[in-house]
Amino acid sequence: MPRDAVSINALLWRTFTPAIVVVAIALAALVYSRLYDTILDGFDRKLVTTSALTGALIDPSDHDRLISTWMPGVDPVLMEETQAYRRNVLPMRRIKKDLGLTYLYSQVIGGSKDIWYVLDASQGDDHSQIGSEDVMTPETLAGLKAATARGTVYVSPIEFQVQWGLLKTAAAPIRGQNEEITATVGADVNISVIQVASQNALFASALIGVASLMACALVTLMIMRRVARPIARLKADALRIAAGDRAPPAPITSPREAARLRDALGTLAEDLMGTMRAARAGSVADDRARNLEQLTAALSDNAAPLAVLVDNPAVLAVWIGIEGEGPEPGLARRGMTLLAGRIAAEPALAKDWAALVGGQSGTILVFDRKSRTVSLTGERAVDLWIDGVPTSLAPGARLSLAPGAMVEAATPGGPAPLAWEAPA
Repeated sequence: MPRDAVSINALLWRTFTPAIVVVAIALAALVYSRLYDTILDGFDRKLVTTSALTGALIDPSDHDRLISTWMPGVDPVLMEETQAYRRNVLPMRRIKKDLGLTYLYSQVIGGSKDIWYVLDASQGDDHSQIGSEDVMTPETLAGLKAATARGTVYVSPIEFQVQWGLLKTAAAPIRGQNEEITATVGADVNISVIQVASQNALFASALIGVASLMACALVTLMIMRRVARPIARLKADALRIAAGDRAPPAPITSPREAARLRDALGTLAEDLMGTMRAARAGSVADDRARNLEQLTAALSDNAAPLAVLVDNPAVLAVWIGIEGEGPEPGLARRGMTLLAGRIAAEPALAKDWAALVGGQSGTILVFDRKSRTVSLTGERAVDLWIDGVPTSLAPGARLSLAPGAMVEAATPGGPAPLAWEAPA
């Protein structure tokens, strides 16, 4: 007896679940590796910057004096009470506390061991008195010698020191009064500090892994829905067309057989739409002809239009329309009327009114209130009466007016409907 066929949903889940788990684990591991490298790089930058700046803050003369003064038999407690020691170590203690460092100190290569300490910001049991000697690992000692010889900053890996435990160290040179390197500043951070940051990174990586699992599961669910979607969509399109909606099926990604059925439904819908368009063609043509006739009649208004474009203390600009049959005078009147309304609503446009008018048909009278002049732009002359004396103003001409002069302009709608009095 044949086995029951596996559903497409179950098959997809069986296929994608291992891939989801692998992707999530790989992504979490990659994120942790990158975060850990970033954490170490951040500590390196912090230690390098702190040691270099601390070395620059230490007074060279004080440090040289401390190095030359100390010798076996000198009381280190008394030396650490001197002004030369305290005015340098107190700022170092604040730096150590504010930056969360484990140790911050200055050291000189030499003595009966590898190095001996000069300044130490630590207090309590971890404090190293001036002159205290210490043994370094071979790698750290080589780095200190290189920093002293070349003036570079040495950064150690995480390494174990017998007295201090697992540390990461940076050492920057200190220059004396003669500009020669006499010592180095060491800045240390304990591995426990790095471990806390690493644990936070691990927790973040685990959260990212869980989030990636959920995201991959969501993607799988979406893929499963997309597999069954074309069939359900075709069924809905067939029912819609049968109900009278003649719009063709929308194209979607689907298997070849479903695509052929969709194309057949689309052809059927197009045939039905063609029949409906042919039946409506005559009615649409009639509507267009009637709309055009009404538009032409509305734009063929022969009334003489006027539009006050600008009216402010400096200038008065009036547009005078043209006479004639057809839509052009009506279009010009409507356009200039709308422009005048826009300028009135936004006074800032008034200074650019000439550019906004452009090549519109008609004539524009410009009354300059400051210079008491009247000028004309446009295509035809305008008849004027200045204090009752008739004159003709040609396009491009300008007339100067006496104070208080009365100017009247003739327009196609009357002998002198436009009047203006020059300022006194």
